[in-house]
Amino acid sequence: MSKTEVIQSEKIKKSKKKPLFKRWWFWILALFVVITAVSILSSGGKSTAYELSKMQTMTKEEIITKFGEPNEVIREDSDDYAIAYNTGFMVSGDNQGASEITLQEDAVKGSSKDTYKIFDVTLGSSFADNVARLGKPNLTQEKDGKKSVLYLTEEDYLLVFSTRPDTDEISTIQYSAYDSSMESASLDLSSLLGLSATEDELKSLYTIKGKSSSQGETMYALKEGFEVLVDYNNLVKQLVISSNSVFNIHGIRTSDSLDKANQVFGEPISTSAGVQDTIQYSYNYKQGAFPTTVVLSVDNSNKIGYIQVNVTE
Repeated sequence: MSKTEVIQSEKIKKSKKKPLFKRWWFWILALFVVITAVSILSSGGKSTAYELSKMQTMTKEEIITKFGEPNEVIREDSDDYAIAYNTGFMVSGDNQGASEITLQEDAVKGSSKDTYKIFDVTLGSSFADNVARLGKPNLTQEKDGKKSVLYLTEEDYLLVFSTRPDTDEISTIQYSAYDSSMESASLDLSSLLGLSATEDELKSLYTIKGKSSSQGETMYALKEGFEVLVDYNNLVKQLVISSNSVFNIHGIRTSDSLDKANQVFGEPISTSAGVQDTIQYSYNYKQGAFPTTVVLSVDNSNKIGYIQVNVTE
C-alpha cells in the first residue's frame, strides 16, 4: 500500500470514530430544527387585537371573510342583516357598512386568544380609565349601581359603554349610527313636552347651569346643551336646542339638513329672515304626544343651527 493510500485510510478511520455532535452539519440541522419549532410555537400562540369600529365601512362579505362564518344569523335579507359571533360581538348593517356593532359580556361563549375592542374599549376594562382616556362624554348616567356614558363621534355614531352593577368593569360596548340607534329615541326631548318637571326633577336628570323667571314661567339652561321653559304649573311648554347637541326633537337635531326636517315636519307654514344670513322655517306638527309649533333656523348650506318647539295652546 502506498504512502498516500495509508494517509487516506487513516483519515477515513478517524472520521468514522468522530462523534455525531462534533460534525458541522449536525449543528446546522439542529439550529434549523430549533428555529422551525420556535416559529410554529409562536405562530400558534399569536393573538390579534381587532378594532371593530372599522366594520362601519365593511360589507357583510368583507366581515365574514375577516372573521369567518357567523355562529348565528339573526336576520338576513336583501336590504340588511344581523349576525353574531361566539366571541361576544354582534353586527348589523347593509351593503354600505355596519350600522350597529355590539360587544357584550353575556354573549361571549368560550375563550379566545384574540382581543375585540371598539375605540380601544374592551370588555372587562376599567370604566374610569376609559372615560379619562376618551375625555368628557356627551352624556353620563348612573342607575341601580350601573354606570354608562355616551359619546357622539365625528362619524355621527354613538359610542356607549356601561358597567355591571356596583363595579368599574365594562360589560357592554355599543357603536351605532345615530339615526338607527336605540339611544336616539331616548334622546328625543319632545317626550318632555307637556309633562310636569319641577326643578328637583330636572336636577335629577340633568345639570342646571342657569335659570331666569318671568311672568310665572322659568327658563332653565341645562349643561347638556338645551333649554327648557316651565310654566307656573311646572309643565314643560318649550324646548330649545341651540348647539350641536346629542339630543334631538322629534328625531331632528342641530346640524341635520332642512330636507330631513321637511320629511319629518312636512312643508313649513311660513319663513322669515333670521340673523347672520339664516332663514327661519315654521311648522305645525301634530304627530307627537302634543300638537306643537316648530321653528328651525337654517344657514346657507341648509344646515339646522337652532330648534325651538312649543306646545300649542
